[in-house]
Amino acid sequence: MSAVAKGMARSLEDGRQRGLLDFAYRLDLYRLMTLLRQAPGETKAVVFGSVTDANQGLWRHAANAGFEVVTVERGFSGKEKRMDTSLVTRLCRDVYRFGDPRRDHITLVAGDGDYEPVVKQLVADGFTVTVLYWAHASRELREAASAFHSLDPYIADLALA
Repeated sequence: MSAVAKGMARSLEDGRQRGLLDFAYRLDLYRLMTLLRQAPGETKAVVFGSVTDANQGLWRHAANAGFEVVTVERGFSGKEKRMDTSLVTRLCRDVYRFGDPRRDHITLVAGDGDYEPVVKQLVADGFTVTVLYWAHASRELREAASAFHSLDPYIADLALA
């Protein structure tokens, strides 16, 4: 997204095909938390990730910004494993154990279509689920949510200074 916003690529597809990434762009989790806290009511935010030697500072940044941090071990090959299932398991536990569809609003900051089934079920069970992500989020996920809001207009505002 940042490569497109900075004119390094004409589109996401162009950037993918040419392998263009803006390695300088970093998401400021304090700014993301500020955006999330604009919703009425209490905000509980959880971020999921995996620890590497290169990203340990990221998880401290997330915790300092007010996120609860949940990390999972990477698989033997060094790739992220169990991220989606960890998030869905925690979301379902919290929503069905503590949630009330008349009171609680769920915001998912993700774009992966793997989250479509849980979002669809939560909406069917009466919960309002908003998805925040870049405009290229999965079509199925966008359609399953009660509302979808693109973060594209905020790319500069969400950048770590």
